Amino acid sequence: MTTFDSPDSLLSAIAEERPPDALLCDIFFYSDPDERERVEARVAEEARRIEGLGVELDADNSADGIGLIQRVREQFGNAPPFPIYAYTSKGPYLLHRKSFDELEGLDARWLFKNKYSPQVERHCIIKDVAQFRERYQWAPRRVWSVAWRTGLVTAVLGALLGVLLDRLAKLAGI
Repeated sequence: MTTFDSPDSLLSAIAEERPPDALLCDIFFYSDPDERERVEARVAEEARRIEGLGVELDADNSADGIGLIQRVREQFGNAPPFPIYAYTSKGPYLLHRKSFDELEGLDARWLFKNKYSPQVERHCIIKDVAQFRERYQWAPRRVWSVAWRTGLVTAVLGALLGVLLDRLAKLAGI
């Protein structure tokens, strides 16, 4: 894993080297290291405060949606033919690491309420549904295409085998 201190250094490396397998891109870049440290400290302080709020509100014990996602997945043999979202506005702030790990283990996708416009939410869901259908379901046209190709290959092989057996029978005098 390689870490870059600035967007420019990343762009230079990508231009000169083989593209990476994945890119984890931080969103905030501060050119002044002292400012960066002040910001990180302030965010960490606020995160601890909000984490305390999660404990106070008993958020982890109220996260019944995680159990629901697990039961739905089990109902489909842990491979549901549709995307499942952790759709929440409070989750990133109130849930603790254990709950995040559980959701990750359940292959739930995050969709944050009130962070995107309704159009963007709809676009994300439509795109994911289309990907799941492509991956998990055979469209009638695809089934027909596979059946037709299989039939064609079987017919050609059958004809070749028939000719071969006919020639062998003639050679054997049958």
